[in-house]
Amino acid sequence: MQITIIGAGNVGSHLARALHGSGHTVAQIYSRQLSNARGAAKPVNAQPIDRLSAVSPNTQLCLLSVKDDAIGSVAATVSQYLPEGAIIAHTSGATPATALSAHWPHFGVFYPLQTLSKNQPADFDHIPLCIDGASPGIQQVLLQLARSISSQVYLVDDEQRAILHLAAVFINNFTNAMLQAGHTLTQEAQLPQGILKPLLHATIEKGSRYEPRTVQTGPAIRSDQQTIERHLGQLANHPELSAVYKAITAYIKTF
Repeated sequence: MQITIIGAGNVGSHLARALHGSGHTVAQIYSRQLSNARGAAKPVNAQPIDRLSAVSPNTQLCLLSVKDDAIGSVAATVSQYLPEGAIIAHTSGATPATALSAHWPHFGVFYPLQTLSKNQPADFDHIPLCIDGASPGIQQVLLQLARSISSQVYLVDDEQRAILHLAAVFINNFTNAMLQAGHTLTQEAQLPQGILKPLLHATIEKGSRYEPRTVQTGPAIRSDQQTIERHLGQLANHPELSAVYKAITAYIKTF
């Protein structure tokens, strides 16, 4: 397919490499900053552009990898320059596909369920891709494209994807924040940062293999109030972590 990617950030850059590596033509990559477009376009031999009006009239698929609150406005603008029959798909987990419906009749979603950073490699074969489309025909086009870069492809509607995105915030964003809490506390105690890695790996392995509540450990699940109070005392200088500790302890007690 002739693909134009709008957005040269984390998701757009990684999708460009994955699609190019699977033999698709990433013809153009857009960014408001031409230098960013050039950086993402060079590895995939794409044309960098910084004007939506420069989108190729040969574009068959336009992937919008922009901030959620910009999806509608970008779609409204880029649709003026797309050829009839082209597909617009956004890559957001939280935005419904219908955000595109007012601007273009052939729309869909191409959402990679993964945390992506520009300088970190990503193996798309193991990244779930969540697909939706305005019609069965569009769904099939996007499913086929997704299967060319990933072995985990799912047809997911707007409601399901919204819940999936919420769950992903707990799994990824909140977990990473808890890692920062552990980093802060061990750093203050002048402990080696790597000391918690074996525990982290064991936690992820067990939580992936079993229903997490069935393998929960720690003072909250044991109702060890003495230890809980001691921990809260240790967090006296970290009121934000104390609030998190109390909230998660209360949640664990419901298991």
